[in-house]
Amino acid sequence: MTESMTRSTPRHAKSEPVILQADGVTMQFGGLRALNDVSFGLAEGEIIGLIGPNGAGKTTLFNCLTGLYAPTSGSVSMRGRTLPQDPAKVTEQGVARTFQNIRLFPSMTAQENVLVGRHVRMRQNPLSSLLHGPGFRRSEAEAAARTEKLLEFVGLTRFSDELARNLPYGDQRRLEIARALATDPSVLLLDEPTAGMNAQETEATRQLIFAIRDLGVSVVVIEHDTKFIFTLCDRVLVLVQGELLVEGSPDEVRGDPRVVEAYLGAPPDEVEAQLHRGEQQ
Repeated sequence: MTESMTRSTPRHAKSEPVILQADGVTMQFGGLRALNDVSFGLAEGEIIGLIGPNGAGKTTLFNCLTGLYAPTSGSVSMRGRTLPQDPAKVTEQGVARTFQNIRLFPSMTAQENVLVGRHVRMRQNPLSSLLHGPGFRRSEAEAAARTEKLLEFVGLTRFSDELARNLPYGDQRRLEIARALATDPSVLLLDEPTAGMNAQETEATRQLIFAIRDLGVSVVVIEHDTKFIFTLCDRVLVLVQGELLVEGSPDEVRGDPRVVEAYLGAPPDEVEAQLHRGEQQ
């Protein structure tokens, strides 16, 4: 970690222009409505947390935002332009993501995995590529230099030549983030980036996300660790059964009785009564 990363703190970005907008996104799978009329905007330089019980539709929303799913209705736009329903083209437009289950190339080195992500920004003449001409060599050198900087940024320089499958779990998570950053995104979607991590790794990831924000990248994070979300994000969205239940600052969401009920499965007064009875026993 760099020294600047440890000094970063959450900041309010509501006054900044919206970069990514979801309008009325609905996703139907046969008789199952996984998302129902979900709308929100992500501002420049903002970190948004997306939380909710299992099956709430969080990853489905990510899949709609990145073109993996075509919404049944509604739209997703980037800087006012509707995003194509094609993941590769969405990445070219500046939206990158990581996945709930790590999707690295296990038999490639850390460096090679990041270079794969960089490929979307490499522009080479076919003839130059075939003949390894000056344009090809320049492009390859630039990609290698960018990869080296990204590995340093996420703290993986020492693992540059290590196969991805041999990296510790937390380092694999960071490598996936580095690969996403190699596409030069304006928006980064992180699907449970701290899943399976210990407290020290979780804190390092929180600081890394602050550092990514400080690069000018807006971030949306899915997490089950609400403490992590409430200490990271400018704004939090709560999805329940495919619908946007609550949206607000971490303090507003944390104190909303509907969020307590959604997570604990009972009205807040009943939860409080149960806790009180437990204290008396």
